Amino acid sequence: MSQHAAVDVDRILVPTDGSEGATSALDHAVTIATETDATIHLLAVVDPYGLSSVTERREVEAELEAVVADAAERVRNAGITAETAVEAGFPHKEILNAVEDYGVDLIAMGTHGRTGLDRYVLGSVAEKVVRLSPVPVLTVRVGAAGERPYRDVVLPTDGSDAAAPAERWGVDLASQFDATVRALSVVPRGRIRSSETEAAYEEAAQKALDRVSERGTAAGVAVQTTLEHGVPHRSILEYCDDTDADLVVLGTHGRTGVERFVLGSVAEKVVRLSETPVLVVPA
Repeated sequence: MSQHAAVDVDRILVPTDGSEGATSALDHAVTIATETDATIHLLAVVDPYGLSSVTERREVEAELEAVVADAAERVRNAGITAETAVEAGFPHKEILNAVEDYGVDLIAMGTHGRTGLDRYVLGSVAEKVVRLSPVPVLTVRVGAAGERPYRDVVLPTDGSDAAAPAERWGVDLASQFDATVRALSVVPRGRIRSSETEAAYEEAAQKALDRVSERGTAAGVAVQTTLEHGVPHRSILEYCDDTDADLVVLGTHGRTGVERFVLGSVAEKVVRLSETPVLVVPA
């Protein structure tokens, strides 16, 4: 671990339903745990509200017990400590309860789980968790782009206070993996503004990039900076594709007010559409 690292990852929560998406997220959790010496806590949630009988619930419970046991074996084979739990309730609520109960520092989850009987679909669950989690959430889609260990970390920022925790996580993870940080600031296009406003936007964007550069220098991390004009979430997604990014780290909310763009909806759109794994860091 880098001596500069301010980010401490001791416990990683991986909600799993045995789906391919959940397994991809687990692989990322293992990669991070290997670098940070973290324990992985595996959680499966039985959603009883969608089940028609006690028998069906018992079947699902048995299935999920097997799922977490398999996942735990995979984690332990990688030399990492694993803990398991199967709970019953609304999936997103049980995930958030586990964060509190186990002192979790990071959640890693698939964006989509099993479909079919709608027993435990992670899709909407992932979005709820991203919106409500007090700790960073890494979302991974099936067949996600990028490599592990991470080599290229994209860090979109608007320089707001809300973006600062994401900047810290992005730089510190990069230092742990000896990766390059690609800092990106997007000047939103689309609203009619005077050139003066445009200049103010550009100045704020440049300051944001300079802040990441300074943080990188302090941590011994290489930082490349890019300033773009466009629709923020689209620019972020295109940039990740263009650079073959391994991970994108962004804040849940950026500047508010009419004159600044809000990262809230940007984060949700990036989570929904990104081929690259996304680490969303709450303000």
